[in-house]
Amino acid sequence: AESSRDRNRGWSVSFVQVDRMHVAIVLPWVGGALPPHLSLTCRTMVGGLKTATLLLFFENDRMAVPEACVATTNVMLNFLGHGGVAALHAQRILTASGLKPQLTNTVQKKLELLFQLAPASLPEFKPTWGWVFGEYLSEYSHWTYTDADVVFGRLDDWLGGPGFGHYDIETWSFDGDAGRLFLRGQWTLHKNEHKMNLLWQHCRHLGEDLLDNINYKLKFYIGKSKNLHTLKQLKRVRSEANLTNPSTLPHFKCTTQLSRFVSAEGCYSCVVVASSIAASLDLRVKITPLLLSDHSNAPVWWFRGSLIRCLPRLNSNIELCGEVVKAWHAHRNGVGRLLSAMPIDAAYRQANVVRDCFDMRWICRSAPGAALHALPGDLKPGQPASLRVTDAVQLHAREYEPLPEATLIATPSTYTRNDTEIVESPAFHFRKWIDRGRWRSVPFGSRTCRSPLSFVIGESGFRIHKCAPI
Repeated sequence: AESSRDRNRGWSVSFVQVDRMHVAIVLPWVGGALPPHLSLTCRTMVGGLKTATLLLFFENDRMAVPEACVATTNVMLNFLGHGGVAALHAQRILTASGLKPQLTNTVQKKLELLFQLAPASLPEFKPTWGWVFGEYLSEYSHWTYTDADVVFGRLDDWLGGPGFGHYDIETWSFDGDAGRLFLRGQWTLHKNEHKMNLLWQHCRHLGEDLLDNINYKLKFYIGKSKNLHTLKQLKRVRSEANLTNPSTLPHFKCTTQLSRFVSAEGCYSCVVVASSIAASLDLRVKITPLLLSDHSNAPVWWFRGSLIRCLPRLNSNIELCGEVVKAWHAHRNGVGRLLSAMPIDAAYRQANVVRDCFDMRWICRSAPGAALHALPGDLKPGQPASLRVTDAVQLHAREYEPLPEATLIATPSTYTRNDTEIVESPAFHFRKWIDRGRWRSVPFGSRTCRSPLSFVIGESGFRIHKCAPI
């Protein structure tokens, strides 16, 4: 192990030196066929051949897996069969929680039904995935959850660069958004250690109150369902467990209100960032603004493995970016740089931490204690945090203190040529563009283009820009 000292605050940090980071990107899927746009996720994993592997868990027909997922060497396909995702969650969670083994069958059937009625309930269990899928993770130094609507850039540059592996947990936020102190569902990197993989136990809705949580959701979704077969199935698996009335739950630190929607980012963020357990484990956490946001309508390019957003100052026509992108790529290769998580020229400064629901209302509905912001200077709660686009935040929970220590880390990350800004990123989340309903996806592996060299992702879908010869 090597030791470093925060140059501003003076607390000593012991880091485990990772000789070779090997990250498992965990992605289970329920609710029918795998989405066509997953082919983008799989294809872009080529940027992480040295450091990352996508572990895809699914239940449907193996023949329906996108060709790009089959062909990419660092994508591992794990077929669990009908109900397999629910079965693995039930068995592993109940084992860790010490609940009666005879409940396993009941919980498994109820979870299977819940995932059938509401596949979107699966991401609520993201904090458990290091434990639930633990038998698949033994060869990895780190793991993270992600979404099926994420594409990746040169992960090897970020995960292999100086400074990575120094934190117990590192989450990637959108650019300029690191001041909201919660763990992002698209990427939250954990050290693959027993104590880290069981942090979710401190959220009761995932552990000892799991059955109440599932029952509450089933009551809601069954009320909306008119499928008689599903109604009969629920009756067969109904238990004597009482539903918890959410109005009676206390609002104290890291407590979660049961609901049909419980944010995966709520209670778990509170546990990791600001709880007594985080302080006792001396957790070191970092929020780094590395995700390209779909809140901007500027298109994103995947160019020979690099994931970039081109921002012309005077005209948003993506065709104008072509020459600039080529020049940028030559510049990038010429300097041969590794993008550092902790650059030597970073500027460190103290931040104030406040608890406020401003711009975090979905988290407040689930876990009010998780609504934390890091504010520079004298900003007050309720005001937008004026962090710069590249500001990261380093966090350390404190004993007997309700709020963590926070340090802002300012780092440069853009390349400008002829008044056009190029922003490179390791990942891009395009969920909102899909939700708008105009999005189309063409899977890779077709005869027209088996291996694209570059493609452009826009609000209306993606188009291949250049293709390798077949």
